[in-house]
Amino acid sequence: MQAVNIQTTQNIELEYPLAGVGERILALLIDFLIILSFLAVVSLGLNRIIGYEPKWLTALITITGFLYRFFAELLYNGQTVGKNVLKIKVVKLDGSTPSVAAYFLRWLMEPLDFFIVGLGVLLVILTRKGQRLGDLLGGTTVIKIKKINATNVHNKMIVKQVNEDYLPTYPQAGNISDAEVRIIKEALKAFREDAADKPVSLVVQKLKEKYHIESEEPAVKFLYTLLKDHTCYVSRC
Repeated sequence: MQAVNIQTTQNIELEYPLAGVGERILALLIDFLIILSFLAVVSLGLNRIIGYEPKWLTALITITGFLYRFFAELLYNGQTVGKNVLKIKVVKLDGSTPSVAAYFLRWLMEPLDFFIVGLGVLLVILTRKGQRLGDLLGGTTVIKIKKINATNVHNKMIVKQVNEDYLPTYPQAGNISDAEVRIIKEALKAFREDAADKPVSLVVQKLKEKYHIESEEPAVKFLYTLLKDHTCYVSRC
């Protein structure tokens, strides 16, 4: 099975199984069936209500329908209905949450990827990380949502100890409770094993609010740093 290694912001390398060409095409077909159904239902409804469909309204409805895949991926953590059915999702190669720009580039390039002599299919097959043109521009790929294996077992482990010369970044880490440490670890586990970034985001938000922490670190890196700081404070600092 083809796989891709994703280097997270905390220098943790994880291996994800790549979504196959067939799975991606089937997900696309499901999405287009949804889009066409939406367009047909709205068009039929308008014709029954007002007896005709103005050209400007037809254009607006069509644009709305084809924006579906962009907004679905943006709002539902890299998934559309088709991707959800096939258990695949969009991820960034650096382990961070895909940005609005990344999702937009994927959507913008779809006409080129899928309707110009199968360019997208060809690129997914030929590129090492299974990327079509939109993925190459957005720094993304599509993976299967399955349990993953760490290529570096030592780095996969949640922080067990810190070096003696380690200097904590966040003094508030010493006040974190054991229950909160368990919640942090569960959120990081969900990120490692299922590429789920929502639990991480929620935990980061709550901890920053509760302990008045200001940080510009990416969410995953922030939680790992917080765990290292906590370990330092309870063990020797």
